[in-house]
Amino acid sequence: MESYQTLFLKTYYLMEFMVAVINNFGGFYSRELYFHELKKTGVVLHLPCLKESEYLTSIHVSDVHIGFIHVQGLEEGLISGIMEERNKNGNYLNLQDFIQRIKPGIEQLNILIRIGAFRFTGRNKKELLWEANFLQKKNAKHDVNSLLFKEAPIAFQLPALTQQPLDDAIDVIELLGFPLCNVFELVDDDPAQYLPADEIQKHLGKEVDVLGYLITTKPVRTIKGDTMYFHTFIEAKGDWLDAVFFPQTAIRYPDRKRVL
Repeated sequence: MESYQTLFLKTYYLMEFMVAVINNFGGFYSRELYFHELKKTGVVLHLPCLKESEYLTSIHVSDVHIGFIHVQGLEEGLISGIMEERNKNGNYLNLQDFIQRIKPGIEQLNILIRIGAFRFTGRNKKELLWEANFLQKKNAKHDVNSLLFKEAPIAFQLPALTQQPLDDAIDVIELLGFPLCNVFELVDDDPAQYLPADEIQKHLGKEVDVLGYLITTKPVRTIKGDTMYFHTFIEAKGDWLDAVFFPQTAIRYPDRKRVL
């Protein structure tokens, strides 16, 4: 019964099914692969945001907002405090409003900025990081709890601080543990030079070159005690490449790189 129900949901409610699997923190494959499958449903996937995101990953019509629980290094108590304060007193207006209401430590604040949680302000990350560190030093000298009224946001005159797509990709990889962009755009190679997954069957018995991104790996012990691996790669078109690395192959090609 459970299998039939699961298959029904996966067939007719794929977006909801993938979000449920992500929030359940289970399954054979890595969390990254489930997010990859979620993107293939056509949803717009958003990084955690202080205005829209919840503790867990949530659905808003055809938009999916990644939950704060997936941000590495973000403290659970801070996340709960952010949700409680927002539900009680409304959305955060800007960076200074957030600091006055939540009073986060500078390390936690920097994590939120780097993951893009303040993008609703229209400021880029480098500007926000500069502003956040200035405000935290200012608040250290003055007890914000003693203020009778909220201070107006400070207008900063900063030089042009540009944020590059590669900077964002690095932040996401460090804080989520995997990229959300097209990973093949980060590779210094042309995927078109390699055989796509859906054409491999046409070349049975031949040696071919494929370009794949290692997204899930499962080690297994053989009867003799040797280690073999089940690897799942994603190729440039988004299709899977499942591979079995038997013990001798696993020794010859150790899992050291994400792209093979």
